[in-house]
Amino acid sequence: MLIEFKVANFRSIREEQTFSLVAGKAHKELAANVIDRELPGLSGVRVLKGAAIFGANASGKSNMVAAMRFVTGFVQRSATVIQPGDSTGVEPFKLDRESSAKPSEFEVTFVSRGVRFVFGFAATSTRVLEEYLIAYPKGAPQRWYHRTFNPEKGLYEWAKSSTAFKHDRSLQDKTRENGLFLSVGPQFNHPQLTEVFNWFKNSARFILLNPEARMYSQFSVEMLMKPPHYERIIGLLRSADLGVAGANIVQKDFEVEVFKKTFTEAALVQLEKKGSLRPGQLVEVSLTHQAEGKEPVALDFDAEESAGTRRFFALLGPWIDILENGHTVFVDEIEISLHPVLVKELLKLVFNNQSNPKGAQVIFTTHNPILLDGSLMRRDQVWFTEKSAAGATQLYPLTDYQPRNDEALAKGYLAGRYGAIPFLPEGLKL
Repeated sequence: MLIEFKVANFRSIREEQTFSLVAGKAHKELAANVIDRELPGLSGVRVLKGAAIFGANASGKSNMVAAMRFVTGFVQRSATVIQPGDSTGVEPFKLDRESSAKPSEFEVTFVSRGVRFVFGFAATSTRVLEEYLIAYPKGAPQRWYHRTFNPEKGLYEWAKSSTAFKHDRSLQDKTRENGLFLSVGPQFNHPQLTEVFNWFKNSARFILLNPEARMYSQFSVEMLMKPPHYERIIGLLRSADLGVAGANIVQKDFEVEVFKKTFTEAALVQLEKKGSLRPGQLVEVSLTHQAEGKEPVALDFDAEESAGTRRFFALLGPWIDILENGHTVFVDEIEISLHPVLVKELLKLVFNNQSNPKGAQVIFTTHNPILLDGSLMRRDQVWFTEKSAAGATQLYPLTDYQPRNDEALAKGYLAGRYGAIPFLPEGLKL
């Protein structure tokens, strides 16, 4: 469960921006949109099941998702994939020289197995300058570790750890300057670090529908092969008014190297992790459609199904997996090729205690003002991004404007009342 995320000096983000999923105490509406779970040290604090980030094109809303994705990827790869001398992969703000020379900074506050953690680090392209992990198992903070690079001495200085943390000093020497201590610990079966590592590996998920949609379609196909999931996916397709009556699953032989050419490198990594690339075998699906009084007809998924049907199907497998396991998912441009009514129905599954008993969360970027629906989302679930005169992303919540309870949010957003829309005083000029 994600509580808060902070980022500074990353891509279009220059000054520190804070994204929070803490529910506002003044807002009592839509109680099902809140995870009502008591945490040690956070009495009375409730966490939202999700939030939307609205903004104009190039305002930086996607970079908020990219920043969190970078953190999770760096945690997973820095001890295994990144080699000595490799870049850390950080991308500082480039529109002024001062920021280009400064480190990028990240901090994530989250809950794993009932314990709140704060994990953060600062890094340049060549080195991690600071890294820390604080745990709150009983409410009071426990500093599990904190390392900072001393440039004068050319070495890392480690603060004294809490007695509750099993600090293995041999792991310090195994942590490279371009890697994270949090990444090294699990490689040597450190139990406490492995638990934290696994939240980033397993619970934080990302759905990027544009370049990697086929990867998610394949995941949905894999889910279809399991009887309980088949009924759920087909039920969702039927109820979505897409004309889908059922699905046929076919296993075909294929050449792995030829098949790989249809995927991006990032998608291939995810497919291989899931075991979906089985040598010599490909699982394909064709959805069946049925006119009234006629026999069902199967359509070729890639050639004959609409873009909206393909995108909706691609989302269903991951969506069910997220709900079943209580994951936190980030979706960039959730409305791509999907009618807003379908998007609203998918979100309702998250904002519902029966379909989401484990407290899954969805954070998504969008342009669609129809999703500013007071019957769907609370006001403290809405965020905006816009760029300053310096070209830097500014992130702020709708609650900063204290809109009236009866205010038409979609109308106000399109009128520019909250900012975060394109500013075109003279229109486009050819």
